Amino acid sequence: MAPGPDPGEGRAARRGCDRLPRMSVERPPEAIEELVVTCLDYVRRAVGVELDFTPETLSVLDHYAATVRDALSQNPALGPLVAPALGAYFGEVVRTHFGAFWVVPGRNVHDWAVCFRVVYLAINPIGVGYDGLYGGTDHDGPSSALRVAAEEREYLDRRLAALPEVPEDEFHLFSTRFEVLEVATEALLARMQEEGYGGTEFTAADYGAG
Repeated sequence: MAPGPDPGEGRAARRGCDRLPRMSVERPPEAIEELVVTCLDYVRRAVGVELDFTPETLSVLDHYAATVRDALSQNPALGPLVAPALGAYFGEVVRTHFGAFWVVPGRNVHDWAVCFRVVYLAINPIGVGYDGLYGGTDHDGPSSALRVAAEEREYLDRRLAALPEVPEDEFHLFSTRFEVLEVATEALLARMQEEGYGGTEFTAADYGAG
Protein backbone atom coordinates (compact mmCIF):
# COMPACT_ATOMS: atom_id res chain seq x y z
CA MET A 1 0.00 0.00 0.00
CA ALA A 2 1.31 3.46 -0.87
CA PRO A 3 1.78 5.56 2.27
CA GLY A 4 0.21 8.96 2.61
CA PRO A 5 1.69 11.94 4.42
CA ASP A 6 2.43 11.75 8.13
CA PRO A 7 1.75 14.89 10.21
CA GLY A 8 5.19 14.56 11.80
CA GLU A 9 7.11 14.26 8.56
CA GLY A 10 8.08 17.94 8.37
CA ARG A 11 9.86 17.73 11.72
CA ALA A 12 11.29 14.32 10.93
CA ALA A 13 12.64 15.63 7.66
CA ARG A 14 14.89 18.15 9.39
CA ARG A 15 16.06 15.53 11.92
CA GLY A 16 16.66 13.04 9.15
CA CYS A 17 18.85 15.19 6.92
CA ASP A 18 21.92 13.27 8.05
CA ARG A 19 20.62 10.49 5.79
CA LEU A 20 21.27 12.64 2.72
CA PRO A 21 24.42 11.99 0.68
CA ARG A 22 27.55 13.96 1.37
CA MET A 23 29.38 13.30 -1.89
CA SER A 24 29.43 17.06 -2.51
CA VAL A 25 30.57 19.88 -0.25
CA GLU A 26 27.24 21.55 -0.98
CA ARG A 27 24.01 20.76 0.78
CA PRO A 28 20.82 20.87 -1.25
CA PRO A 29 18.37 23.65 -0.42
CA GLU A 30 16.22 23.07 2.65
CA ALA A 31 13.07 22.50 0.56
CA ILE A 32 14.85 19.71 -1.30
CA GLU A 33 16.19 18.11 1.88
CA GLU A 34 12.71 17.91 3.35
CA LEU A 35 11.21 16.41 0.18
CA VAL A 36 14.03 13.88 -0.12
CA VAL A 37 13.68 12.64 3.45
CA THR A 38 9.93 12.35 2.87
CA CYS A 39 10.67 10.19 -0.18
CA LEU A 40 13.03 8.00 1.85
CA ASP A 41 10.29 7.46 4.42
CA TYR A 42 7.60 6.76 1.83
CA VAL A 43 9.68 4.10 0.10
CA ARG A 44 10.94 2.50 3.30
CA ARG A 45 7.42 2.17 4.69
CA ALA A 46 5.96 0.90 1.41
CA VAL A 47 8.58 -1.54 0.12
CA GLY A 48 11.02 -1.94 3.00
CA VAL A 49 14.03 -0.58 1.10
CA GLU A 50 16.37 2.14 2.35
CA LEU A 51 17.32 4.29 -0.64
CA ASP A 52 21.02 5.15 -0.70
CA PHE A 53 21.22 7.75 -3.50
CA THR A 54 22.92 5.44 -5.99
CA PRO A 55 21.61 5.24 -9.57
CA GLU A 56 20.80 1.57 -8.98
CA THR A 57 18.04 2.57 -6.52
CA LEU A 58 16.08 4.30 -9.26
CA SER A 59 14.53 0.97 -10.21
CA VAL A 60 13.13 0.85 -6.65
CA LEU A 61 11.74 4.33 -7.20
CA ASP A 62 10.13 3.09 -10.43
CA HIS A 63 8.48 0.24 -8.55
CA TYR A 64 7.22 2.50 -5.80
CA ALA A 65 5.86 5.05 -8.30
CA ALA A 66 3.90 2.26 -10.01
CA THR A 67 2.25 1.26 -6.72
CA VAL A 68 1.20 4.85 -6.02
CA ARG A 69 -0.01 5.29 -9.61
CA ASP A 70 -2.41 2.40 -9.08
CA ALA A 71 -3.84 4.21 -6.04
CA LEU A 72 -4.25 7.61 -7.70
CA SER A 73 -7.70 6.86 -9.10
CA GLN A 74 -8.97 6.27 -5.57
CA ASN A 75 -6.95 9.04 -3.96
CA PRO A 76 -5.92 11.75 -6.46
CA ALA A 77 -4.59 13.92 -3.62
CA LEU A 78 -1.58 11.60 -3.38
CA GLY A 79 -0.18 12.94 -6.65
CA PRO A 80 0.90 16.46 -5.61
CA LEU A 81 2.29 15.04 -2.35
CA VAL A 82 4.29 12.13 -3.71
CA ALA A 83 5.50 13.44 -7.10
CA PRO A 84 7.67 16.30 -5.71
CA ALA A 85 9.24 13.91 -3.19
CA LEU A 86 10.10 11.42 -5.93
CA GLY A 87 11.48 14.20 -8.10
CA ALA A 88 13.61 15.61 -5.30
CA TYR A 89 15.19 12.21 -4.67
CA PHE A 90 15.84 11.75 -8.38
CA GLY A 91 17.41 15.21 -8.42
CA GLU A 92 19.74 14.34 -5.55
CA VAL A 93 20.86 11.17 -7.33
CA VAL A 94 21.59 13.28 -10.40
CA ARG A 95 23.28 16.05 -8.41
CA THR A 96 25.62 13.74 -6.52
CA HIS A 97 26.39 11.48 -9.50
CA PHE A 98 27.13 14.23 -12.01
CA GLY A 99 28.43 16.90 -9.63
CA ALA A 100 25.56 19.25 -10.47
CA PHE A 101 23.79 21.83 -8.31
CA TRP A 102 20.24 22.87 -7.50
CA VAL A 103 18.67 26.18 -8.48
CA VAL A 104 15.63 26.83 -6.27
CA PRO A 105 14.77 30.53 -6.62
CA GLY A 106 11.44 30.38 -4.78
CA ARG A 107 8.50 28.25 -3.75
CA ASN A 108 7.26 27.61 -7.29
CA VAL A 109 8.50 24.14 -8.25
CA HIS A 110 8.13 25.04 -11.93
CA ASP A 111 11.22 27.24 -11.50
CA TRP A 112 13.41 24.59 -9.86
CA ALA A 113 16.24 22.86 -11.70
CA VAL A 114 19.34 20.75 -11.35
CA CYS A 115 22.11 22.31 -13.43
CA PHE A 116 25.24 20.53 -14.61
CA ARG A 117 28.72 21.98 -14.21
CA VAL A 118 30.70 20.01 -16.81
CA VAL A 119 28.23 20.70 -19.64
CA TYR A 120 25.45 23.23 -20.19
CA LEU A 121 22.51 21.02 -19.32
CA ALA A 122 19.65 21.46 -16.87
CA ILE A 123 16.50 19.57 -15.97
CA ASN A 124 13.63 20.07 -13.53
CA PRO A 125 13.67 16.88 -11.43
CA ILE A 126 10.26 17.68 -9.98
CA GLY A 127 8.90 17.40 -13.51
CA VAL A 128 10.62 14.02 -13.79
CA GLY A 129 8.90 13.05 -10.54
CA TYR A 130 5.49 13.92 -11.96
CA ASP A 131 6.23 12.10 -15.23
CA GLY A 132 7.42 9.03 -13.34
CA LEU A 133 4.44 8.96 -11.03
CA TYR A 134 1.76 9.55 -13.68
CA GLY A 135 3.54 7.52 -16.36
CA GLY A 136 3.49 10.43 -18.82
CA THR A 137 3.28 14.18 -19.19
CA ASP A 138 -0.48 14.52 -18.61
CA HIS A 139 -0.26 16.24 -15.23
CA ASP A 140 -0.09 19.68 -13.64
CA GLY A 141 3.56 19.43 -12.66
CA PRO A 142 6.57 21.12 -14.25
CA SER A 143 8.03 20.17 -17.61
CA SER A 144 10.90 17.70 -17.48
CA ALA A 145 12.36 18.72 -20.85
CA LEU A 146 16.13 18.98 -21.05
CA ARG A 147 17.45 22.53 -21.17
CA VAL A 148 20.52 23.00 -23.36
CA ALA A 149 22.11 25.84 -25.29
CA ALA A 150 20.11 26.72 -28.39
CA GLU A 151 23.03 25.97 -30.69
CA GLU A 152 23.34 22.45 -29.22
CA ARG A 153 19.65 21.52 -29.36
CA GLU A 154 19.65 20.00 -32.83
CA TYR A 155 22.89 18.13 -32.17
CA LEU A 156 21.59 16.63 -28.91
CA ASP A 157 18.19 15.79 -30.40
CA ARG A 158 19.93 13.83 -33.17
CA ARG A 159 22.09 11.99 -30.64
CA LEU A 160 19.13 11.04 -28.46
CA ALA A 161 17.04 10.05 -31.49
CA ALA A 162 19.75 7.53 -32.38
CA LEU A 163 19.20 5.63 -29.11
CA PRO A 164 17.33 2.31 -29.25
CA GLU A 165 13.60 2.80 -28.84
CA VAL A 166 12.08 1.84 -25.51
CA PRO A 167 8.49 0.72 -24.90
CA GLU A 168 6.18 3.61 -24.08
CA ASP A 169 5.59 2.31 -20.56
CA GLU A 170 9.34 2.53 -19.88
CA PHE A 171 9.95 5.94 -21.41
CA HIS A 172 9.14 7.92 -18.24
CA LEU A 173 10.85 5.60 -15.76
CA PHE A 174 13.35 7.27 -13.44
CA SER A 175 15.97 4.74 -14.48
CA THR A 176 15.39 5.52 -18.16
CA ARG A 177 15.59 9.27 -17.60
CA PHE A 178 18.88 8.83 -15.76
CA GLU A 179 20.32 6.87 -18.70
CA VAL A 180 19.22 9.66 -21.04
CA LEU A 181 21.09 12.17 -18.88
CA GLU A 182 24.22 10.00 -19.05
CA VAL A 183 24.05 9.88 -22.84
CA ALA A 184 23.32 13.61 -23.09
CA THR A 185 26.24 14.48 -20.82
CA GLU A 186 28.66 12.29 -22.77
CA ALA A 187 27.47 13.75 -26.08
CA LEU A 188 27.76 17.36 -24.94
CA LEU A 189 31.18 16.73 -23.39
CA ALA A 190 32.43 15.26 -26.65
CA ARG A 191 31.05 18.25 -28.53
CA MET A 192 32.79 20.69 -26.17
CA GLN A 193 36.11 18.89 -26.53
CA GLU A 194 35.82 18.90 -30.32
CA GLU A 195 35.24 22.66 -30.25
CA GLY A 196 38.11 23.33 -27.85
CA TYR A 197 36.02 24.05 -24.76
CA GLY A 198 36.92 20.97 -22.77
CA GLY A 199 37.32 21.66 -19.05
CA THR A 200 34.79 24.51 -19.00
CA GLU A 201 32.79 24.68 -15.78
CA PHE A 202 29.32 26.23 -15.77
CA THR A 203 27.99 28.14 -12.76
CA ALA A 204 24.64 29.42 -11.58
CA ALA A 205 25.29 32.69 -13.41
CA ASP A 206 25.54 30.82 -16.71
CA TYR A 207 22.04 29.47 -16.09
CA GLY A 208 20.68 32.90 -15.26
CA ALA A 209 20.58 32.27 -11.51
CA GLY A 210 22.49 33.69 -8.59
